[in-house]
This record gives sequence, structure tokens and C-alpha cells, in this order.
Amino acid sequence: MENPQTDPNMSSRQDGFSSDNKLATNKAMASSVTDNPRAIKLEHNSYTVGWVCALPKEQTAATAMLDKIHPQLPKPPSDPNTYTLGCIGRHNIVIACLPKGQYGTNSASAVATRMVGTFPSIKVGLLVGIGGGIPPKVRLGDVVVGTPVDQCSGVVQWDLGKAEAEGGFKRTGVLNNPPTALLTALTKLETMHEMGGPKIRQYLDDMEQKWPRLMPKYTRCDSLVDPLSGSDNCARESQHGEGHVHYGLIASGNQVIKDAHFRDNLNKSLGRNVLCIEMEAAGLMNNFPCVVIRGICDYADSKKTKSWQEYAAAVAAAYAKELLEYVQPSDVDGERPVKDMLGDVLKCVSRTETNVETMKSNFDRKGELDILEWLTPIDYGPQHSDILKRRQSGTAQWFLDSAIYQAWISSNKQTLFCPGIPGAGKTILTATVIDDITARFLHDKSVGIAYVYCDFRRQNEQSAEALITSLLKQLSQCRPSLPGIVRSLYDRHRHRRTRPELDEISTTLRSVGAMYSRVFIIIDALDECQTSNDCRTRLIKEILNFQATCGGNTFATSRFIPQITERFNDCMTLEIRAHDQDVREYLRSRILQCESRLLASHSEEIQTEITKAVDGIFTSTR
Repeated sequence: MENPQTDPNMSSRQDGFSSDNKLATNKAMASSVTDNPRAIKLEHNSYTVGWVCALPKEQTAATAMLDKIHPQLPKPPSDPNTYTLGCIGRHNIVIACLPKGQYGTNSASAVATRMVGTFPSIKVGLLVGIGGGIPPKVRLGDVVVGTPVDQCSGVVQWDLGKAEAEGGFKRTGVLNNPPTALLTALTKLETMHEMGGPKIRQYLDDMEQKWPRLMPKYTRCDSLVDPLSGSDNCARESQHGEGHVHYGLIASGNQVIKDAHFRDNLNKSLGRNVLCIEMEAAGLMNNFPCVVIRGICDYADSKKTKSWQEYAAAVAAAYAKELLEYVQPSDVDGERPVKDMLGDVLKCVSRTETNVETMKSNFDRKGELDILEWLTPIDYGPQHSDILKRRQSGTAQWFLDSAIYQAWISSNKQTLFCPGIPGAGKTILTATVIDDITARFLHDKSVGIAYVYCDFRRQNEQSAEALITSLLKQLSQCRPSLPGIVRSLYDRHRHRRTRPELDEISTTLRSVGAMYSRVFIIIDALDECQTSNDCRTRLIKEILNFQATCGGNTFATSRFIPQITERFNDCMTLEIRAHDQDVREYLRSRILQCESRLLASHSEEIQTEITKAVDGIFTSTR
């Protein structure tokens, strides 16, 4: 179907009508608009058939076929469609036309979608208008009805597919079949046509009587020339009273076809089953269950003319009217509202989009995990959990309640250094601090926490680079998505299979730390950090530089080693010693576990004597 143009003869032809014709048309208009008081009460839900046209002349033919024209109903501001309401037999019908100058599958889909939104009880649809026929089987003035053929629904979108090797093209996607109520009516109508012939000519004669201004262009083809028939252009009409009706495949696409060679190749690629080519049907079949009816106005070749368009539109509309006579209202009532189907489609689309986003998110997350694993495979989480399991419940509360700890955790850019003698419980206390900070800021994603447990037995894997990288990994993996600067670090080194230097890691750490409102860095047992390669000194330096740049809080423990303690002379300091209450709590628990009456009877004495003897050492708690 080609883009319509204004007929330059239309104005002069209409002006040439007789006054009798004008009077007859006015009377027809007056009699067609129903004056039934009950019809005035029709509501949007009263309409169950949607009729879509692409061109004004198709809309004219459709309107002329209505038995009655109903008064207009209000529509929402969001719906720009213009509707004609009416009835054919017992079916209330909504007619809508594509906006002037807009064509193709997308425009048709938009019009139909808005229609069912305004008239939510529409259950079946008709797409009625003109199309290009595939000769020699189909001739001008014939009617083609899209019906299922083999695996096709009756309509195939010929321009939807994918390119293949050697210039091939494979069509993809499947369009839905027409509604069952319409398919069963088509079967009945085809039988009646075989027996008694169609009523198309009768309805065209009625159009002449009711709308005389439409004759002869809409009602007669006597003066029209079929280029394939020579001067005997309407021989078949004179013999049979009307053109033929064909049932089969319609090819739909967004491109006007004016090339016989292209047309024939397209038909060949579809098994030579194509009867008609048009531009709107593929946009409707999946979202607007309908039967496509096309009057043939040209042969989709270079000889395209507009002379047959009005007549072709009229015979298609006449066939649609006859079809509705065989559609039972009860069968229509049994169909699902199109609006519900659209809702299912939208839900499906939404689910698909969600699934795609989930898949993309999972894919992206896997890539992020790979990068985090590349940073360092070391994970201090299991070690931290194991330490917490060994902590006696209720111990270390004195430390959490201390004024120094409370001041440290409430302020920014502060370091709390906690030295202690061997066996004082520094590691248990470190785990307690980590647990407390995590609980305090559990739901605050703007607070970052990272920690390491130094261990002289793991010196081979605890270089300054490795320890700083571990802090970077922890802060990075707590972000909603992997920071771009970390991905850039990975990209710079993966192809060369190199590892980043300490300066590069520290710079990245500071950039990631700046993404948080607060950051807590916890380092346990600095004294167990190796001294070779100046590891300990470089680690402390980078931690303090991070704090100065990002304003984070640092917590560190160590034995009393001058080279370490002097680095924290100006910081908050709280010595860790075995607290008497912690020792007594631990002893009380162990005595109860022994289930010994003798120990239980001397419990207080045992707790007091051992507490005096430990002198700040509480190794057994570890």
C-alpha cells in the first residue's frame, strides 16, 4: 500500500453533485445517526468490535457500511485518536483511522492500543482497507482475507528478520492467529459464498442509495482500467456481480513496494503463498487480535495508481460487514478483552526486561567478583568469625563503654592505638571492635569498614602491598557496584599480567575511601607484620596517609614495640590488659561447664585467686 495523496479531482467532483444528491446525503446522515434513546445510553464498555483503517477513504467506506452511527463519547486527554461509533447488526463498533500522513506497523499498533484503552470491552478487531495484489491469482477489485496458512497466522511481517550469509534474509518472529470467533465466522461465510455468492454488490448498492455522494468512485469500477485485463477491465464483475474473495497469506511491512520483480521474489521466498502486500497488519496481530481484510487497488508494481483505491476500500468494508453478520455476539463475549491481553503483554515485557536486567546484573557482578579476586584472594572474614566464636560472652564490654573508645567512634579522622602485653587479649578485643562497628552501621551503606589480622605465620602473603590491597578489596566490594577506578586498575594490568605497585594501590584506596561518608580501618597485631622490605613501616605510613586524605578512623593493636608505639604518640591510646571482670566471667563459665560440685563450692575463691595471679594476661580466652 502506498502513502495516500489528496485527490485533486475530489473537490471539483463533489462540487459537481446535483442538489438532489446533496439532499439525499443529508437525509442519509440524519437517518443514520440513531435517535434511539436507549442507544444514547451506550457507554465505552458497550463496544466490543474495533475497526482500524489506515486512510481517510478507508474510514469513509467503513462509516458508510454502519447500520447506525452513534453519538460520540468522551475520551481521555491522553488518547489523540478520533473515533466513529456505530453498529452493524447486533455489534457495537468503534472505527479509528491512523493520523493523516502516518502509515506502517508502528502507527497502526499505537492507534489500536489507544483504542482498547478508551474502549476496554473491545474483544475482536478488524483491519480493513486497501492493499496490493499478487497477480495472476488476485486481480484489482478482489478482496483478500488474511487466514492461517501452514505455520503462519495469515499475516507475515516480511521485513522483520536477520541477514544471513551470501546476502540471504531470514524472517523471524511469529504473529498471533485471528480470534477464534472471527475464524469460525470466516468458515461459515466461505461456505455461504460457495453456495450463494457474496453480498458485496448488494452492500455497494445500499451505499449508493444511502450515500449518493460516494458514487461512482466507491461503488462502481465500470470506468476503471485493470492493466492486466486491457479494455475488458471488469469482465469478472459483469460475470459474477463482484470481484473474487481470496483467503490466505498477507505480507505486511513498513516499506512501500512498487517493483514487480521485488514483489515476485518476496512471494517466492514465502512459498508463493502471498496474496496481498500491505503496511499495517503486522503491527496489530500480536497486540490487537483481528482479521485483516484488503481490497486490491494495485499490483505493488511500477504501474501503481490511485484510481482503484476508493472502490477497493468499499469492497473490503462490504466484506467486513457481511462477515459480522456471521459473528455471534455470544462468541464475541467469550473472547478475552484485548486490554487484558495487552496487560499480559506489558507484564511479559516487564518480566523480560527485569530478567534481562537481572541477567545483566548477574553477569556484571560475576565480572566484578573476578576483578575483586584478582586484587587478592585473601579473605579475612572466616578468620574474624572464628575469633568471635572464641570470645566469652559479656567480655570486653568495659572497653566498648570506655570514654576513649566512645570519643573515637563518635569523631572523624582519629586513630585509637591499643598496645598490650602478649596474651592480653588484643585480637579478641579487635574482633569485638569490628563487630561493634559493623552492628552500629549495619544499615548505613555510606560507612565503610575494612580490617586485617596480621599474623607472623602468614608473612609470605602479608606484604604491605597485599595488606593494603585487602583493605581496597573490602571497601570496593561493599559499594553498590564496582568502582570504576578499580576496574581501570584491573584493565591496566590484566593484558600485561602485571601487579600494581604500592603507590598505585594506595591511590586507588584513597579514591574508593572518598566515596564513603566515614571509613573505619582496623589493623590487628602490627607487631606481627614482617619487618623485611620495610613492610611494617610502609603499611603504617599508608594507613596514616589514607586517614589524612579521607578523614577515616583507624584502630590498631600491637605489643609494646618502640618502633611502633612512637608512630602513635600523638594518637588516642588505651592499653589492653586482662580486665578483672572479664577474667572472672570466663572462670565462672568454665566452672559451670565442669559440673563439679567441688569446684562450684569454691567458685568465688578460685575466681579471686586466679584473677590476682594473671596480672593482665588472659591468653586462655583466646
